[in-house]
Amino acid sequence: MKKGLKFVCLLLTMLMVSSQLVYAASPTTDPRYATTHQAIILDTDIGNSTDDLFAMEILYKMMDAGLVDLKGVIVDRPGNGFTELADIENVYHGYPNIPIGVERNGITGTKVYIDYRMLDDLKNPDGSKMFARSDTDLSNNLDGYKLYRKLLAKEPDHSVKVILIGFVSSFVQFLESAPDEYSPLSGQALASQKIDSVYIMATKLGESNELGYNLRQDIPLAKRFVAELPSNVTTYLSPSPVGDALEYKPSEVLSDLADVDVHPIKQTYMYKNCDTGQRMWDHLCVLNAVFPGTFVYSERGDLTINDDATVNFTPNPNGKFMYQRQGGEEWYAQHREILRNYTKMQNKIK
Repeated sequence: MKKGLKFVCLLLTMLMVSSQLVYAASPTTDPRYATTHQAIILDTDIGNSTDDLFAMEILYKMMDAGLVDLKGVIVDRPGNGFTELADIENVYHGYPNIPIGVERNGITGTKVYIDYRMLDDLKNPDGSKMFARSDTDLSNNLDGYKLYRKLLAKEPDHSVKVILIGFVSSFVQFLESAPDEYSPLSGQALASQKIDSVYIMATKLGESNELGYNLRQDIPLAKRFVAELPSNVTTYLSPSPVGDALEYKPSEVLSDLADVDVHPIKQTYMYKNCDTGQRMWDHLCVLNAVFPGTFVYSERGDLTINDDATVNFTPNPNGKFMYQRQGGEEWYAQHREILRNYTKMQNKIK
């Protein structure tokens, strides 16, 4: 664990040194500085493609290293079996008590590209479940937007980073929520007070003005997301073209996990066709939140979403949006190595 983490940190340091960054002079706001025990809420559409699994893999191992404190996981994809995958992930990586929020009124009918919900049905030779669960009945879990309110209400001001690697349905419901038993503040006011920044997998900025998969599933909802984000919360967009060049072939994944017999990612790649053309997108939001110095950013700007699923980015020094820019050949080679080393890294024994 220590050897693998040191190697990853070395690669990240190399990227920080070589990156040309937009940053303030104060060390407290300089994005080259990695976080320590950073409070994180992850919002994911787990169960659609495997890059969510890699994003979560990195977060758990960052938890082991003391870099982050994962406060909760919101599963924003409605339907049977998706929330259960988050529970499998929590338990497998040694964090069964991380709360999971459920989306009950979100986006439905979207294509599931790689459906690995069968993980919950796999059995060991003795008939026991291959992947243990903390609770086989998640029907009483809080709605995603309610979990946002509960978690944020307890945190210090401007301390939480929110990572959105799925749809924005739960987050928008949170922004539009009314005062409740957790906080006397509206959702928007609570976000303004407690959230430091947001990191979202969205758009194709840098290559085109397309809106991208996650936001185009519900354009009116996407417009509400942009409009209702508090002006003091910087939102970092991770456009899909940044991850398009990060291919992690199934043969490489299985090779990197050869030393473990049972692993959610390994069993997914063993039982499912994962050679679908997907790339590694979602984990970039995690690295952006924890090691922002490894990325080059656009200037600040305003974002406008159009009815034809396009987006306009208008530079504005007071704007609340920035987006990751694509790296060069060396940057991508180093980022592939970072991803593979996080996959190979053994979980801390708890």
